This record gives sequence, structure tokens and C-alpha cells, in this order.
Amino acid sequence: MRVEIQLRIVGDDGTVLSDNAVLWLDRADHQLAVVGLSLAEAKTLLADVQNRLVAAQASDYVVHHRPCPACGRRRPIKGYETIAFRTVFGVVRLPSPRLVHCGCHAAEAKTFSPLTGLLTEHTAPELLYLESKFAALVSYGLTADLLQEVLPIGTTANASTIRNHLHKVARRCDAGLGAEQSGFIDGCPADWKELPIPEGPIGVGLDGGHVRNWADKAKSFEAVVGKSVPEDRDNRYFGCVPTTGRSAGSSRSCVARACR
Repeated sequence: MRVEIQLRIVGDDGTVLSDNAVLWLDRADHQLAVVGLSLAEAKTLLADVQNRLVAAQASDYVVHHRPCPACGRRRPIKGYETIAFRTVFGVVRLPSPRLVHCGCHAAEAKTFSPLTGLLTEHTAPELLYLESKFAALVSYGLTADLLQEVLPIGTTANASTIRNHLHKVARRCDAGLGAEQSGFIDGCPADWKELPIPEGPIGVGLDGGHVRNWADKAKSFEAVVGKSVPEDRDNRYFGCVPTTGRSAGSSRSCVARACR
């Protein structure tokens, strides 16, 4: 049996932009090893489809943004550059035309690349998600090995790149949290005992450890994390860093606030 997988890309007006075969498979042998797609065949298929799809989307974007928004005339192309776009299914290298600004209005620069308006970053959000998710669970090196094993991402995935991407995502998430709060309950800690205590049993799970100081590796500080599991409401998760010299009392206060 011979299998031919084709990819057809159709424009908004119904015009067929491309219709090409992306993979040929020969399944003449009746063996378990050749049932379905192999990992290597799946990588080849995904990489080829991704390459053609991203190229078509980029070309369509440039076509729609080539006319001058003021007068509608097609802006001339001065030259081409190459943009490398890293995706879950491989690195796609795209020709990026530099357009000359129309003379009907003033512009800060003579030329510009319209494709940078679409590809605001050179790494796809889904690839950043996978790198960050696995790098938070295992080492950067193991994350790179895992992604290269199951996805056609090429050899660009390495420990250094994944570490930089993880820190970038972490800074973005941290910025979205707003200003840091030192406390979430108003009033003096001595008055917290007067807060109402929920009825029914509450299960509390605790764990702790020493977190190494990022700036001074020789120093570390204690951290306590856990969750309370009441019967009458949703679970609550908490974490705190005990004050030096009052670790036990600070930890108990943190747990008490979470349980309430």
C-alpha cells in the first residue's frame, strides 16, 4: 500500500494557493513496526506542514500590508532579509521584504519590514510554553533532550536557550502580578486569633526547605509551603518565609491565616 499525504492551502476568495504532497509512505510490509506513522515520519510530516503553513501565512500578511494605508498604492520593495521563527515543529526561515515608505506622508525611516508586525517575537508562544513547563520540572538539559526526542524542533533547543526563555517567561508572569504585598490581612497579627474559625475539620499539608540566595550562593533562607483542605470551601494554598529568630511562630501564623 502506498500513502500520499497532501497539503492544500486555500485563500479567502477560494483560490488554491498551493497543493503539494508533503509525505509519501510505502506500507507494503505487513509488520507491526510499520503500522501507522513512525516517530521519524511524524517529525518529517509536522516539520514540512509547519514550514509551508507559516510561509503561506507570512506571505499573505505581507500582501495585505504592502499597499499604503493612506493612498492605497503598492509600496516598492528595496530588498529582502531572512527571519528565523522557532516553532514547536521546527525552525522556519522566512524571506522578509523591506518596503519603501510611500511619499504621500512623512515617516521616521525610509524603509520598514511589515513581517515584524506579525512576528513580534522569534519564538512561538507554544514552544515557550513547553520549554517553561518541562524546565520547571526537570533540568534544562533534560528538557532539551525530551523536546528533541519527540518534536522536530532541530538542534536549536539547548540548555542555555531554554534557561533564557524560562527566565523571560518568569519575568513576564511576575510583571503581571503587580506590586508585591507584604500581607493580605489587615490589622495587627495579635488580633488574628479573633478571626472566625471555620466549622468542621481542616486538613493541612506542610512542606519546607532552604532556598539558595540567587545573588550570594553561600547563603540560603527557609521557606514553608502547603495547603489547607477544609470541607466547606475550596482548598487554599500558601507559602511564607519565616522571620529570622521567630521561625516557629511565623510559620504557625502563616498556617493559621491559610486555614481561616
